[in-house]
Amino acid sequence: MAKAKPIPTSTNSETELTGLITTRTNLQARQSALAVEVDQAVATRRRLLIEDGDAAAIAEAERACREIEGTAYGITDALTEIERRISETEARIEVARVDAERERVAGGLEQNASEIEAAAANLAKSLAAVAKAHSMLAITISGAAAGQFDPAYGTASPVNVANALVLQGLIHAMPGLEIHAEVNPWSIYGMRQPVEGTDPAATASAFGQRLREVADQIRKQEIGQELPIHYDALPDFTPAGDEVQVFVISPFQYIGADRVPTMVTSPSTNLPRPVAERAIELSVASDHQSREWQAAHQDAGSHAAVRGRFGWEDCVDIEFDLAAWRRAETERQRSAWLTDQRQAA
Repeated sequence: MAKAKPIPTSTNSETELTGLITTRTNLQARQSALAVEVDQAVATRRRLLIEDGDAAAIAEAERACREIEGTAYGITDALTEIERRISETEARIEVARVDAERERVAGGLEQNASEIEAAAANLAKSLAAVAKAHSMLAITISGAAAGQFDPAYGTASPVNVANALVLQGLIHAMPGLEIHAEVNPWSIYGMRQPVEGTDPAATASAFGQRLREVADQIRKQEIGQELPIHYDALPDFTPAGDEVQVFVISPFQYIGADRVPTMVTSPSTNLPRPVAERAIELSVASDHQSREWQAAHQDAGSHAAVRGRFGWEDCVDIEFDLAAWRRAETERQRSAWLTDQRQAA
C-alpha cells in the first residue's frame, strides 16, 4: 500500500505554508486517483459475489477492498490534518504581519520624533537670533521716534513698534502662517489679539514624548496603527475659575465676570477665589464661622438665602471688578510666560 509523504516542518512560516499546500495538492490528486481504484475493487468484489465465484478469488477481492478503502481513509484523515495545519500556519503568518506593521508604524513615529526634535532645535537657534534682533531694534528706537510712528491713533512705545515690525516681517516672509494679530494695540480702534509664542525646542520635546507614548500604545495594541492627525493649542492664560466657601458677615457687592453688579447677601455662599479674598480682607466675610459671623446671624434663623431683605444701599461696595481682575491676571501670566520663553531661548 502506498504511504503518504511526510509533512515538512520549518521554522519559517512562509516556507512551511508552501510545503503544506504542496502536500495538500499531492494528497488531493492521490485521493482522486484512489477513488477510481476503490470503485474498481468494489465492482470486482460485487461481481464475484453475484456470480458465486471462487472462494479464494472472493477472499482476495475482500482483502483488496479493505486495503484500498483503508488507504482512502488514511488520505482523507491526512487531508483533514493538513487543512488544520494550513489554517494554523496562515494565522501565525497574519499575526506576524500585523506585528510587523505595528512595529513599522511605531518605529516610524519614534524616528520622526527624533527628526522633529532635531529640526526644532535648529528652529530654536534661528528664533533666538530673531529675538536678539528684536531686542536690538527696540533698544535702537528712541522714545521720541516711537511717538511719531502712529500719530493718527496714539503714541506707541519702542517695544510696540518693534513688535509691529517683527510681526509684519514674519507675515511677509511666511504668509502661509496666516498670523491673525493686532499689531497696533495702542490704537483706540485696536482689537487686540496678541500672538503667543512657545519655545520650539520645549514644544518639540513634549511632542516627541507624546509620539513615543503613542508608539508604546500601538505596540501594546491599546490603539490601532491608523492614526489621526492631532494639532496642539497654545497655552491658555485665563486664570482658574475655582470658588471657595465664605461666611458673609455683612452684605456686600462687587462687579462680576460678566461686568454686572452682584449682591452677596446669603449667610454662606461660594464665590470666585479673588472675590472671597477681597471680602475677607475687608472683614465683610470670613472663611469660617467666626464670632463676628455668628453675632451677625444669631437672629437669621436658617442659612437660606435672604437676598430679598437687602437693597443695594445696604451692601458694602468692596470695590472689586472680577472682569478687570481676570483681564489683568491673564495679561500678567502671559507676560511672565513670554519672559520665561525669551530667557530660555
